[in-house]
Amino acid sequence: MKTIALLAIVFVGLFAGGASGQQQPQLEKSLLWKVTGKGLAQPSYLYGTIHMICDADFKIAPKTKNAFDQASQLVLEADLFNPSTPALVKAAMTADTPLNKKLSPTEYAILDSLMQQKMGMPLKPFDNFKLTMVMALMAQKLFSCAQPKSYEMTFNQMATAKQLPVGALETVQEQLDMMNKAFSDEQIITQVKGFDSARIMMNEMVENYKAEDVGALYNRMVEELTDKHTIQIMLEERNHHWVTEMPEMMQKGSSFFAVGAGHLGGSTGIITLLRNQGYTVTPIMN
Repeated sequence: MKTIALLAIVFVGLFAGGASGQQQPQLEKSLLWKVTGKGLAQPSYLYGTIHMICDADFKIAPKTKNAFDQASQLVLEADLFNPSTPALVKAAMTADTPLNKKLSPTEYAILDSLMQQKMGMPLKPFDNFKLTMVMALMAQKLFSCAQPKSYEMTFNQMATAKQLPVGALETVQEQLDMMNKAFSDEQIITQVKGFDSARIMMNEMVENYKAEDVGALYNRMVEELTDKHTIQIMLEERNHHWVTEMPEMMQKGSSFFAVGAGHLGGSTGIITLLRNQGYTVTPIMN
């Protein structure tokens, strides 16, 4: 199950993001934000994750641990660690038409060559899967380390140790349906072909993340993802949906929301949308 969960995490985390052409709000450099106001009895917390990162760069700052310890529940984007997740992911990524029939001979040969270069295996074993699976597998190779760590998995383990309930802003099935709708085959092939440039971008994003520069992370994703259809599905619709789910969770008790850092910034980001609802959202710097 760990492999399947990591595939789902890495797929959403590395290829989600984007922005409209609107003026973007300037945000302080912090991954951790406190949400108060609108009658909340206790503050809740919003933390921006990078879904996969090497152990050498992985860090949970004391301020983050303190906020987590004050929360009465953890809320992730989706419940990726549910026992039903592997079956859902396998079904969602199984293709109706094999890749060797769906792709042109030229496209197939290009992807097969890339798989052998980057993964050390041919494309053939994945003929019965969608291109999303190929992209997710290759995304794991963007990192210099063999076993990248996951903030979501770590927070889930911390919650289990403290016997905290773990909630979710969307279901795994909703997330998988969204992934399949958001990207065309042409986009995925382009992403895979651009593997080397994506690795450079990922290294830059990790540095932005370590600096807690939410604005730079957001802008980096804007540069990477420009298709309006993908932006609408992967970012804008999800953000608007999430901020309709969050108020009830916060009313019930202090919640620690851990979502991709790219969802925090921008004019349709979680921080701005919560502020527009009347909440006070402030950065925790230390």
